[in-house]
Amino acid sequence: MKKRFRYLAVISWVCFGILMLPVVYLTFVNRASGDDYGYGILTRRAWMGTHSPAAVARAVFGTVVRYYYSWQGTWFDVALFSLQPEVFHDRAYVIVAVLMLFLWIGSTLYLFKEILCRTLRFDRWSYLLLSVCFLAVSIEFIPSPKSSIYWFNGCAHYMIPFAMCQMTAAWLIRYSAEYKKSTFAGILIFMTLLGGANYQAALFALVAACYVGISAWLLRKDKRILLLAVPVVCEMAGLVVSATAPGNKCRAGEEFSFSVPAVFTTIGRSFLCGIKDIGVYVKERPLIFVGLLFLFVLLTAVYCTEEKVYRFRHPILLSLMLFCLYSAMQAPAIYAGVEVSRGVLNTNYQVFLLTASGILLVAAQKTAERIGRGLARHGNIDTAVWHRIVLPGILVCAVLVLIGRSYIKTGTSYVSLDYIVSGQARDYKEQMDLQTKLMESGDGEDIVVPGINDVQGPLMHMPVTNDKAAWTNTVTADFYGKNSVISIDRPEWMALYGD
Repeated sequence: MKKRFRYLAVISWVCFGILMLPVVYLTFVNRASGDDYGYGILTRRAWMGTHSPAAVARAVFGTVVRYYYSWQGTWFDVALFSLQPEVFHDRAYVIVAVLMLFLWIGSTLYLFKEILCRTLRFDRWSYLLLSVCFLAVSIEFIPSPKSSIYWFNGCAHYMIPFAMCQMTAAWLIRYSAEYKKSTFAGILIFMTLLGGANYQAALFALVAACYVGISAWLLRKDKRILLLAVPVVCEMAGLVVSATAPGNKCRAGEEFSFSVPAVFTTIGRSFLCGIKDIGVYVKERPLIFVGLLFLFVLLTAVYCTEEKVYRFRHPILLSLMLFCLYSAMQAPAIYAGVEVSRGVLNTNYQVFLLTASGILLVAAQKTAERIGRGLARHGNIDTAVWHRIVLPGILVCAVLVLIGRSYIKTGTSYVSLDYIVSGQARDYKEQMDLQTKLMESGDGEDIVVPGINDVQGPLMHMPVTNDKAAWTNTVTADFYGKNSVISIDRPEWMALYGD
């Protein structure tokens, strides 16, 4: 089975690499927009004026303070916002998509290696095959590629903290087994910073730390696990600073405050909203569940053929804990009672995939226990599993993909490729290059730019409008040090200003 899984893993990683080609290609088209400019005003001034890291650090702090009192308290995320790449160079935004994919893929592989290889003792090829299948489903059907790959502001608010959560979860599991100081240091640093990140990420880390800490104490009674109280307290302190920011009332309304009854209502509604989201996935992106079915087939095959893999002691309790973790991601948005961004939906989806995969892991173990003995009677267990589980599973999944092939058009790779081959990506790059050239020109302090289509496929773009007082206009002008900027129709601009 290991040899067959090795071939499947190699083929799957090659296919995954091909799928990522159009996604990565758009990194050369991608540009800053809207909020990227707003949060980067002070840091750009500091860098362009002094090229001093110390001056930039002071500007980061100034940006955090400004928005802490005027808009939001998530101090760690705002600090990241202020360091968007175009602060340092107008072509530096090219790193955003590559960086986010690296963090997404890298943190997932790290977490899966910790769980599958170190804890459950799966072999390397099983781990690589399961990981690439999970990554393909995760990236292809993410609700918003804008906020997970291309838009730095959205990625800094959701993708970077999620990657930190995955790393923290892996370290928590490792710490409960080895109690190394270096692992504890990583947990302490990341959880402290997550106290100033989006509330979903902060909640994920807190729940994961409590799960691991309580489980380790009940199983082994080792007092060293109690040290996890330190990063929990540090994160809670950072979260209190974030939640009590005056700017939160500007964003969520003056009535925003802490309420015990609202907490209990939120907990109940979180489970209902979690179930509702699963229904949305079934209706709008059913291929997600084809991918999960394929994962289940592979996991069952591993448990049937590997005798040394770890067996769960309390599978039902573990499944309930994972479902509670998934449902908890609904709580911040429900409690705030405000319209949420697509980044929130991204985190809901990513945690759903993680927890669903964990539940499938438990289910696969139980399934293998029931059918393993029967398969063993057919002679070679590896051959029996391959012919009676893996091949039929691949065939069923292939048929389901064929039936639901229209949903492939909703995938990140397809949307990216369509944006490229349609010529829209090339046009957008040319238009943004011209806008940047005009904004950097010294020909005047009141800039007029040609209009740009605000529908840009998987990319995020907040266009400059014909209203100089609009948010995008004011922050774009401030970012480039201009008095004002407006846009007019492109044909009109060409007639007035030439080629």
